[in-house]
Amino acid sequence: MLRICAFLMFCFLAVNADGSFYVLNAPESISFQRIPTVLPSEQVGDVIKAARGLGVSDTADFPGLVINDPFGLPQKAVVVDVVGLNELPLSEENISYKIDGKSVPASLDDLKLTSNDDASDCDINVSSFKENELINCVLKSDKEFVYAKIDLSNLKDDAEKSKEISALANELVNLQRQIDGDASSQSLLAVIVSHEDDKSSNLSRRRRETIAGSTTNTYNLAAYYDQNYPVIFNIILWFMVALGLSLLAVCYAIADMDPGRDSIIYRMTSTRMKKDN
Repeated sequence: MLRICAFLMFCFLAVNADGSFYVLNAPESISFQRIPTVLPSEQVGDVIKAARGLGVSDTADFPGLVINDPFGLPQKAVVVDVVGLNELPLSEENISYKIDGKSVPASLDDLKLTSNDDASDCDINVSSFKENELINCVLKSDKEFVYAKIDLSNLKDDAEKSKEISALANELVNLQRQIDGDASSQSLLAVIVSHEDDKSSNLSRRRRETIAGSTTNTYNLAAYYDQNYPVIFNIILWFMVALGLSLLAVCYAIADMDPGRDSIIYRMTSTRMKKDN
């Protein structure tokens, strides 16, 4: 009964999905399972980070990714972000998952922020889309993380949109063949298709903020210390050490004191018997 409910829930989410996640190429060190599951949009970046061996959020839980060899993870990750579609006409042999939610842009921004180096961006304008433009941008980049964004949301004409989708699909197939044909390359090629670019993601932080420079200290020099500073520092330091040891010795002596024999206070206040002369 639980399996039937899970399958019906998957079918419902797949029909109402907000995008798709395609895996076109992956090294043998990782494998994506062909299982009926839905990928939450906020975990899209976590999947890429987990495949690269980076830390993920505590709530990340995606059963589709399996790490076979943690010492042979992909040396390069290529992410193609296609905006304006729900899916692409790619081969059914490629493993794909439906995306649920509209947090894909924010998740990808977090992925680029946690990258070891600045991501190599390949922003392609659809109006001037040229053949092999995406392939040349990806293959010529020496970065460990390559991010390519293709926006198709502005295309209103169905005939033009169909033409661009077909050209993009052929471009991705050729890119997949070239990456797969390079035996020395351990690269992950993933295609993320989202229906629309979330406008609220513009409010999120895009890059790391640097600390504003001081107007009085232009060259960011260290604080100046007087030449007597080491002497004063050593005097105060060793005085505090001596004072601490002295206090410890006094406390130990008081704790070990016998009031009846060692204390003059008890002797002076003790009552004495008067003698008769």
